[in-house]
Amino acid sequence: MKKLNRSQIRSVILKELKTPIEQLSEMEQFAKSKSGKKVMKTAESIKKAGITMNEIAQDQTGAMRNTLGSVSKFVYELGNALSGMDNLTEGESVSSKLPTVAEFKSVLKELQKLEKM
Repeated sequence: MKKLNRSQIRSVILKELKTPIEQLSEMEQFAKSKSGKKVMKTAESIKKAGITMNEIAQDQTGAMRNTLGSVSKFVYELGNALSGMDNLTEGESVSSKLPTVAEFKSVLKELQKLEKM
């Protein structure tokens, strides 16, 4: 068996240390960065806005109550997805946590109905 010298051991260790960083997706790298942390903090504010909107919706009646409830849910889900981009489990993605296009279209239709009334 061949013996390794100090520089060879060092290069093997450095190579192994670099490997996990190269395997991170761009989203994971962004989430760990200073800018990513700012985005997640801002997304927490978006979540809080969704909660506040829901509280306001409870004081309303009729179509406005339903519409504000839908809007608040959409806003909360958006903030929740972005604020947790660094806490994803295996197989989970930020895009899977975002509100769907169908949910957006539904909220849009509800808002348009309110404008016509």
